[in-house]
Amino acid sequence: MIYLVDFIGIHCGMHYYLDAFKRILESIDGIKVGIISNYSDNDKPPVLLNHYKGNKLNKLVLAARNLRRLNKFIRSHKDDRFIYLTYGNILDPFFLKAISKAPHHCIDIHEALAQNEDSNQRLRKRLSKVYTHCIQNVISHSARTDDFLMQFGFKGRRYEVPHFKYVFPRNYNPLNISDEVKNSIDKEKVNILFFGNLTREKGIDILLEAVNNLNEDDAPRINIIVAGKDIDGVYKRVKINQDRNISFFIRHITDDELRYLYENVNYLALPYRKTSQSGILEMAFYFKKPIIASDIPYFRKMLTLFPSFGYLNGNSSSDFSYAIHEILKCKPSDFFRDDDYARYENRMEINEFKQQFKEWLKLDGETL
Repeated sequence: MIYLVDFIGIHCGMHYYLDAFKRILESIDGIKVGIISNYSDNDKPPVLLNHYKGNKLNKLVLAARNLRRLNKFIRSHKDDRFIYLTYGNILDPFFLKAISKAPHHCIDIHEALAQNEDSNQRLRKRLSKVYTHCIQNVISHSARTDDFLMQFGFKGRRYEVPHFKYVFPRNYNPLNISDEVKNSIDKEKVNILFFGNLTREKGIDILLEAVNNLNEDDAPRINIIVAGKDIDGVYKRVKINQDRNISFFIRHITDDELRYLYENVNYLALPYRKTSQSGILEMAFYFKKPIIASDIPYFRKMLTLFPSFGYLNGNSSSDFSYAIHEILKCKPSDFFRDDDYARYENRMEINEFKQQFKEWLKLDGETL
């Protein structure tokens, strides 16, 4: 049995990734996959608690309980294999050490060091120590992760694979969509969605400044929807011009709302300053919504591989204003060409990863 372990789960949409990962692994003959997270993919209660609820003390207590639950689960499943999804935050050194005690383990690295923790030298050293002395197998999705692994001195096995494609129903229950969310879509305008945590690293301020900078011809034609949780307050520092068409939903977005928004917008805005991979991008591709992306390595790579999937621009607010100006000249038929999408649907890297994974399964008698 293989267990996918993740403590974010339904808190931030990682259940979509876990379900996609499970689908990939179970396409290999003879593999069964279970999920250890704050949601359940069967009739049993979830193994982990949602430790993102409540005040800081409550979150800390729930996180500690999750760590104990995970340790207990690993001790009682020593013959099974564990794949842990890591995000490089302050909790990860504890959970990484717990996973490393499993005789057969692998770390799926979404962020080796969290984007908002780049200057945290203490956390960097702790993670480096764990990867150097405890972890022997990792899955990397990007050059940013590879750079961190080199800095950490990681010497173990490394498997390279792109972010797994999402596959889930696109339909939603209209009764679960508030009038406020429904009214945020303006069918007479070009609708652009920023979805996810509102942070400096994800460039929400770049987008808002770009909207302010739109010329008098472009501004009336654009409708912006910002949906996600405020993490560092950076979006509040940009005062929006009163004549701009923009809606904010600063809260957790439900699955039905997510599907409604993705289905009804025209573009996804990704003005990120840095990232190792992006579920937001993969979700856009799944709904065939072109992205407007900043020129950082991961987005450059994806739009080089699949150039008709969006528009790559610079990294400043003026660059993003220009990108919006340019996409107003485009037609839906300009994006998602059949040849690009066929290659995306049949990425060889996924098959190569499956072959590598089968090799890992064959390793017997080794401490992985």
